[in-house]
This record gives sequence, C-alpha cells and structure tokens, in this order.
Amino acid sequence: MKSLKTITVMAFILFLGISNVQAQKSTTITTYTTEQQKLVQEQRDLMKANREAFKASLTAEQQAILNDPALSKEQQHAALVKTFTETQKTILAENRASAKALKEEFRNTISTEQRQQIHAQNATKIRESVQESKGRNVKRN
Repeated sequence: MKSLKTITVMAFILFLGISNVQAQKSTTITTYTTEQQKLVQEQRDLMKANREAFKASLTAEQQAILNDPALSKEQQHAALVKTFTETQKTILAENRASAKALKEEFRNTISTEQRQQIHAQNATKIRESVQESKGRNVKRN
C-alpha cells in the first residue's frame, strides 16, 4: 500500500514536470520565416566574427588587464577602455553600427503577430526574473 502511494506521488510529480516543460516550450516563437532565420544567423555570425577580430587586436597589456583576478569586471572595463587604440575604437563603433543595422533590418521584416508574440515572451521572461530575484532577496535576509 505504501509503495502504491509512493508510485502515485512520483507519477504526479513527473506529470507536473512534463507539463511545465511543455508550457515553457510553447512560449518560444517558432514562426520565423526562412528570410528572418537567415537574418538572425547572419547577425550571430557577424557578431562572432567581430568579437574575434577585436580579441585579435588586443595587446599584451590589454590581455593582462582582462586576466587580472584582482580587478572586478567594472574595473577591468574601465582600465581596458583607457588603453584602447583609435583602431580598436573604430572596430567597436563599426561593430555597434552593423549590429544596429541588422537589428533594424530584422525589425522591418517582423509581422504584427510576431511582434505580439515577442512582446508576450519578453514580458514572461521579465516576470520570471523579477520573481526569481525576489526569491533570492528573501533568502539573503
């Protein structure tokens, strides 16, 4: 009798877990056209290539700043920005401009229905992160 209750409880928990996973999967947007998918992939590839090109332009001094464990992320960023060459500043500006142009091009291809889906998905993510951060704050206190 006890094992029957245990099996029933385990089956119920499994059912709840699966239903949550299905609910989370259903909120992702899967209605992108092939053109939109190509634009997204193009943007990802461009950002990856730009990031690699920028990393290749870092001097030994700049890499030492990035690898210094004594500095916080903010301190690393501030120290690194001070050491940028004009070429590196140009690379970063071009990267931002191209990413912005691709993002705008993608926005122009989105239908009203897709915009609503994206908005709903983002609202859900924001809600979940707020609830998660509230949970962390309660645990700290």
